[in-house]
Formats: sequence, C-alpha cells, structure tokens
Amino acid sequence: MTKKTTYLLGILTVVIIGTFLYMNLCSECRVAGNQEEAISLKSKTTSPTYPYLVSDDDYSYEAKENFNFNISNPSFLMPISGELKDGIASLKDYLNSNEQKTVNLTGFYSSNEENHTSFSNLGLARANSVKNHLMLNGIPSSQINTLGELKEDMIFHEGILLGPITYHVSKQEEEPSTIN
Repeated sequence: MTKKTTYLLGILTVVIIGTFLYMNLCSECRVAGNQEEAISLKSKTTSPTYPYLVSDDDYSYEAKENFNFNISNPSFLMPISGELKDGIASLKDYLNSNEQKTVNLTGFYSSNEENHTSFSNLGLARANSVKNHLMLNGIPSSQINTLGELKEDMIFHEGILLGPITYHVSKQEEEPSTIN
C-alpha cells in the first residue's frame, strides 16, 4: 500500500466513525433524522397538562400542543408542532396591534426536580426559555413577563413534562408619573 492509499483509507474511516457517532449520540439529530420514530413518539404522547391557551376579552387561541420539557431541564423539546407555531404567530399579531397588552408566561416545576440554572426556580427558567423563543418570533420582550410556580400535580409521560407553561394576557401596568 502506498502512502496515498493509506491516507485515503484513514480519511474514509474517520468519516464513517464520525457519521456513526453523530447519528447515535446526537439526541436532537436522531429524532429529526428518523421521521418514523418522531411520528410514533408523537402518536403515543398524551395531551399536555396545560394546552397552549391564550385568551383575552377580544382574542382567543387554543392549541392541543404546548411546549414540553424533559424532567429537571429548562429548555423545551424541539421540534414544536405547526399548531403551536400558528398560535405564536397569532399571539404576535394580536400583541403588535395591542401594544398596551402583555402576555404573562408562568412556568411550572415540581419539588422533586433539580434546578441547575441561575434562575431562582426551574419554572422561571422554563418560562424564560419560552420567552426567548417568542422574542425570536417577533414578540417584543417588553410585552412578555415571566413567572415560576411550584406545581406538584403535573403529568410526566416517559420522562417528559407535558406543557408546564400557561399564558395570561393582561394590560400593561402604567408607570406612575412623577410631578415636579
């Protein structure tokens, strides 16, 4: 064997091993790469504890899906459903046309979960994760408030929390004016 052939075999070996490790160790890639597995996982999933439900006096949107989280994890699971994406777009349009309104995101957590974040509780970290996603979709941060709340009766399905986020639209608190 010549040096050139040895190098080519070495490169081919590295590519094959890298592809194998990428497909087996990258959890996000594995679900996205295997559509049948993602569809079967979605069909087995029960409805979330708290569906995506946003309502106000003159606005309402409900979706069966919501942001789901792994236990003790502040980041929601991807991909999110098309129905949830439509709900976010609808909320964006509503808040853009009603600048005096805000949406309050309440993230829930249970006492048996571990908080490895810099936030005071895991619910607040989850609400902040969803807030960041809403901001990426065009909703101004000034119209989003985040809260965290302890909730012991959440539904876990195969290590996944189903929809531990609620939404409440309210009018922004006006800052008191000072008289000089």
